[in-house]
Amino acid sequence: MRLDPDDPKVGWAVFGRQVEDFLKSDIGDYLLQCAKRKEMLAMEQLKRVSPWRRRRIQQLQNEIEIAESIQGWLGDAIASGHAALEQLQEEAT
Repeated sequence: MRLDPDDPKVGWAVFGRQVEDFLKSDIGDYLLQCAKRKEMLAMEQLKRVSPWRRRRIQQLQNEIEIAESIQGWLGDAIASGHAALEQLQEEAT
């Protein structure tokens, strides 16, 4: 079976692999670790912030959401790539 480079499944499989390779690189690992540290720091600060400091609470919640989103998007890209690769392998058999 010959793969069609215009097939969206091929594109997703390749993209997922690129994201995996990026996260294994020094830069990708650094950025992922920064997001995790930012999330943990904001969580710790959120635990200690006074309940009447609404703006600070919202700011910390936003920092947590951004850090979680970055990690989630990368994970979603990898999962979509794996799913596309599985579909391509099933089609090849």
